Amino acid sequence: MSKRAAPPLRNIGILAHIDAGKTSLTERLLYVTGRLRAPGAVDEGTTTTDFLAVERERGITVKAAAAHIGWRRSGAECRINLIDTPGHVDFSSEVERSLRALDGAIVVLCAVAGVQSRTETLYRACRKRGAGRLVFVNKMDRRGASFVRAVDDLKRILDEGAVPVQLPWGEGEAFRGVVDLVEMLAHDFTAGASPRLGDGAGPAEADSRVRFGLAPEPIPPELRPAAAAARERLVEFLASGREGAAASLMEDYVGGVEPEPPRLRAAIRAALLSGRMTPVLCGSAFSDASAALLLDAVADYLPAPEEAPPPLGADPATGLAVAREPGVDAPFSAQVFKTSRDQHFGNLAWTRIWSGSVAVSQRVLDARARKTVRVMKIFRMQARELESVEIAEAGDIVALALSAPGGSKGAVQSEGPGAAREGGEFTPGSTGATLCDPSAPILYEAIRFEEPVVSLAVEPRTRADAAALREAVAALAGEDPSLRFREDPLTGRIELSGMGELHLEVAAERLARERGVSARVGRPRVAYRESLTAEASGREDFDRDLGGERVRATVALRLRPAESGTGVSIGAAPALKAPPAFLEAARRGIEAAVSVGPAAGFPLDDIEAVLDELAAPGGGAAGADRGAERAVEIAASIAAGKAARAAEAVVMEPVMRIDIELSDDCLGEAVSALAGRGGRIESVEDMPGGGKHVRGAAPLRGLFGFTGELRSATSGRASHTARFLRYEAVPRGFSGWS
Repeated sequence: MSKRAAPPLRNIGILAHIDAGKTSLTERLLYVTGRLRAPGAVDEGTTTTDFLAVERERGITVKAAAAHIGWRRSGAECRINLIDTPGHVDFSSEVERSLRALDGAIVVLCAVAGVQSRTETLYRACRKRGAGRLVFVNKMDRRGASFVRAVDDLKRILDEGAVPVQLPWGEGEAFRGVVDLVEMLAHDFTAGASPRLGDGAGPAEADSRVRFGLAPEPIPPELRPAAAAARERLVEFLASGREGAAASLMEDYVGGVEPEPPRLRAAIRAALLSGRMTPVLCGSAFSDASAALLLDAVADYLPAPEEAPPPLGADPATGLAVAREPGVDAPFSAQVFKTSRDQHFGNLAWTRIWSGSVAVSQRVLDARARKTVRVMKIFRMQARELESVEIAEAGDIVALALSAPGGSKGAVQSEGPGAAREGGEFTPGSTGATLCDPSAPILYEAIRFEEPVVSLAVEPRTRADAAALREAVAALAGEDPSLRFREDPLTGRIELSGMGELHLEVAAERLARERGVSARVGRPRVAYRESLTAEASGREDFDRDLGGERVRATVALRLRPAESGTGVSIGAAPALKAPPAFLEAARRGIEAAVSVGPAAGFPLDDIEAVLDELAAPGGGAAGADRGAERAVEIAASIAAGKAARAAEAVVMEPVMRIDIELSDDCLGEAVSALAGRGGRIESVEDMPGGGKHVRGAAPLRGLFGFTGELRSATSGRASHTARFLRYEAVPRGFSGWS
């Protein structure tokens, strides 16, 4: 493996439950590294990574934002690609796809609330992707903060390997700093103000501790017993492992010898890389010193790109497993995890480079589309700003401006069921695309998104607005593939589907604000769908006049249920031989038929269609005429409709996982409110520090307006989150969709 000549690199994300202080912490990190002259504030709408108007007004993160920062640790420079992700569950797709590009994460906990429902989901997603973690217990300066309670909560619910490497010096209004258990020294955050980065202090200085007034001092006498006990637990935990550094630590531990800080840091890093340990730090997102010490921990403990496990790939031609060494000397390979739209460069592909290097003007292969594209520009991302570079190497996270064959930049596309490509053009570097050296093709795992569960209608106010609305919706769905849309070509009405009420509300607001679209927006409604109960066959012998021309086609096919989450798949029986144009026409016909199910008119999902017979005069190996293609499309649509009706279908509805956090005295009101909306309670647990955590499930149709009812019933002392759980058949006799 080639060693990188550039300074060490870390690719990290900031993950947290909503309101845990994630964006405030990101602002502070940007400030202390010199990227900002002053940190922004969420409440004032001045944050850097939350730059959309809707984000600043609502005080929430909607889109993942990236920044490239530098940090010096003991005289050595470290580069950091930082991605700030949304905390609200409706925007979880931003987190899931960002994790595909990251090697490590900072998980932010609130010192008052501890582990919350969204924390659990994010933590498990990190573990699934093999991302090393640091936990930062934020808001130690808030009333009710408890570091011990937050850590116990973390260890009990999520991670037995969570071990503090810092202790707080005071809590709540008495919080004044931290005790470093590695160096066994204290840092008083109130001792002095840090210098302004714009006045000469910056990454060129030798050590962050000098820049931020972090002159360590002896541990205060009242904290020494707790610090000594915590240090002993840390050393004992590290010595009990199987990493190379653990054996010598065990000898020291048994012999009563205190290990030196460099050896202890190396052991912590080894334990984190093995997945056995999660170091826990604490502080306040509004403290420069907290941010500086956290950046030290990022440099000390989180994995470099060459230390993180690379994703498995496959040969696009054979499907056999292919691996790439994460070095600059290996063939180029990368994956696009997100796209955005730039007014000058069109579609920008946010890309994690896994191996090799790529330069401006280089041709690369889009392995999934099997098309060659040209790299027109390479950018480092600084929130909404772009910094142009000429080359990017293994481990880098950059935005690529790509040119499709023929020189066009391609159009933004909507992905998933009902996806459309603007003008039918190929879109280079769409979300999930694998980019690689044409002479060494590799295909990385596709990025999949959960099915939308809520939809609303968007209509142009005038016929003249229809084209602008269609283009704006397609662009928005191209940036956010968890948004899906279908258009009625006769009326121009678009059904926009997403992950929740807030998701669609924000999407509609962005259409008006960012795209200037004049449209009428309907009320959110449940995105029902239909599922087949059995396999059935359909056949159509089509023979009619179309536009004065006699056309004929015969299509026979089977429809059968498929596994949940697989969508609609269309294939041909092995013995079937037909021109590609006919197969494509049949696919269009089948998709049109299954977009309206036989039970109640909702789209059929999780089905497999198999073409057994396909024939039409005018088609041969060389191709087919337009009339024959049209006949095949119509025949396939009719045959699929017959099969769907014969198989019968049931209407399915989304069921949501509900997590409610509330005070003890309003448990009854909350349970009654949920039960009144068709929900069921699965567990009630005590929360650390008081209060209850209610977990249950409820059909989405009963949850519209639940937030207001819960707030009213509990006098504002309860909060809840809802995330998609599964689809279930609607109760017998229910017809509330009509």
